[in-house]
Amino acid sequence: MCANMIHSLRQFSDTPVLVYCDDEAKLELENYIGNENNIEIKETNCGIKNYNEYGSDNFVELCFKRIEHLITELENSNEDFVMIDTDVAFAGDPTGHLELVQKLSDYDFVFQTDQPVGSTICNGFFYIRNNQKTIEFFKKFLILSKSFRENEKTIKNKEIHDQYLMNQILVNNHPQGRELNSMVKWSLFPVTFATNGHLYFSVNETFGSELVVHCNFCVGEKIKIERLKSKNLWFMGDDDE
Repeated sequence: MCANMIHSLRQFSDTPVLVYCDDEAKLELENYIGNENNIEIKETNCGIKNYNEYGSDNFVELCFKRIEHLITELENSNEDFVMIDTDVAFAGDPTGHLELVQKLSDYDFVFQTDQPVGSTICNGFFYIRNNQKTIEFFKKFLILSKSFRENEKTIKNKEIHDQYLMNQILVNNHPQGRELNSMVKWSLFPVTFATNGHLYFSVNETFGSELVVHCNFCVGEKIKIERLKSKNLWFMGDDDE
């Protein structure tokens, strides 16, 4: 899925891409992307395996591990970042819209949304302005996550991942997260630009202007590939499933 995300982006833009993955996936991804320019692949070095099952301990652990990696990258760069899930595909060049957000707004975060039937904030496509304020936000975010996750310690299917916590803090103004809520200014991308899997695939509510398509609202690589193929957003061929 990650290789397809990169290949779809490369149809329209050569903007730099940074990928974190485990050792095994790193070798596989390097084989898929070949000599693509402006792509850096780093190992997570976290030892988390079998993380694809939604709600599992490893799934949740990896969700917060990527926040740790994000903090590291923000601290060692002057660039803004866009966090992208691997089941995102690009139908056009998103960089123009992102540059408008960067230059003409004062938002610290801008999120794709899973509305009207899902959560307000989706971390699947997520712009982050690089400044000290957002770095401190994420550090406090990780500290707060430990308190929230303690309540699910004995539950097998967990719901408290990074996206859940982000909604609790920014949308629901949870009492424990009010300091973080006051630290940043945020908004949502219009679904005419960045859409979700419910709108684009499940109910076929499209506008023709979508440049970012998140293939969520379905579980499993097979159905995700089928859906992407149905909209000509699968770029890996039949042999690379």
